[in-house]
Amino acid sequence: MIYKVGDVLGKLEGCIIHKKPFSHIRFGDGGIKFIDSILNGNFEQMRIIIDKEGLPATNVVEIFELWGYYARRADFIDSPEVYFNDTFWHRIKKKGKPINEATKIKMLKWKDLYHNSEFDNDNYCNPESNYLMTIRLPGNKKNILDIMKGRRIALITAKPHVKANLKDYNVDIIEIVAHYQNQYKNSYHQVMDIIANEACNYDFWLVAAGELGRIYTGAIKENGGRAVDIGYIIEFWHNENLHPRLTSFLKRSVNNNLELVLTEEGKKYEKYI
Repeated sequence: MIYKVGDVLGKLEGCIIHKKPFSHIRFGDGGIKFIDSILNGNFEQMRIIIDKEGLPATNVVEIFELWGYYARRADFIDSPEVYFNDTFWHRIKKKGKPINEATKIKMLKWKDLYHNSEFDNDNYCNPESNYLMTIRLPGNKKNILDIMKGRRIALITAKPHVKANLKDYNVDIIEIVAHYQNQYKNSYHQVMDIIANEACNYDFWLVAAGELGRIYTGAIKENGGRAVDIGYIIEFWHNENLHPRLTSFLKRSVNNNLELVLTEEGKKYEKYI
């Protein structure tokens, strides 16, 4: 089943109130490519991922196995199925330009890739649920910003200056290095130590840390905390532009710089969000 964003946020808030562990993990098309590289020996594709995400070649199998371990225990993991069943907009590079055929083929095989990775969890959410969490939907439904108010939050990110734009919230920054700066060597072990010692010290965690972020999110839950994978929402909150693939469907709210609203094209899918 693919749960709506309100279901995800509702369970998160319930877990905050009752102090139960929670994790929301999104693998996205980057995760699909990583899984494909491992299972099918696509070494060229793996090299690109390793360089960008700062992963040691000697540890990719360990990272892959941790993905499976935490995916099985997550409250929600994402499914690319929404891009292909007419309940959501198609996955594109930008308006008028589809994703390349090789990526599309991998995404269409997501069930086999997940099964062969032992991602034995059918509590699915939308891969874009991070963005959808910031939408102000009709009916006074809460978004992620509503849930953040009055709560203590840890944010794992390579963009610490985003804190200035989150001044109305109680946010502690756990800083990591950026892409192409060897995150595994320079940040991973420090972050895992912080999680082990402080997972329960926060109402919940926001994680924007790429492929290693899936491990951070899972480890937070395993240590009794609650974590949401917000990914590139950090760029949006940092006043950067939305990814071109989203601009036909979402735009920044004129009422709140941290919120998104649906465009006329995006509103076609509102009932599925």
